[in-house]
Amino acid sequence: MTTKLNSKSQRGLAIALQIPFEYLDAVVRGVSIIPSDVIKFCPHCWTPGTGVEEIWLLPRSQFCFLCGTGLRNSCVQCNEPITSLEFRFCPYCGFPYKASKDSESQSRSR
Repeated sequence: MTTKLNSKSQRGLAIALQIPFEYLDAVVRGVSIIPSDVIKFCPHCWTPGTGVEEIWLLPRSQFCFLCGTGLRNSCVQCNEPITSLEFRFCPYCGFPYKASKDSESQSRSR
């Protein structure tokens, strides 16, 4: 009997048990996982009005798998956590979630 599961076995077991893979992975690694309602998304690849890519929501995901941009989970302007992408702007300060070409060039020049 083994106490370790490979990634493929972990995913299959998580599907069979109907639990998130990340929870099972945390148990296998012996670390705690804190469920979060905060959404992570790529400010460049995300299209307003749509959902987010499932891989962006994984606890270990820090960068977009499509373009390499750092994932955002809080407002750049006021640093409040993003809990919904129903709207295009932060409900606290009104700053747009989607990166524009103007804001991108301004952040590079700083």
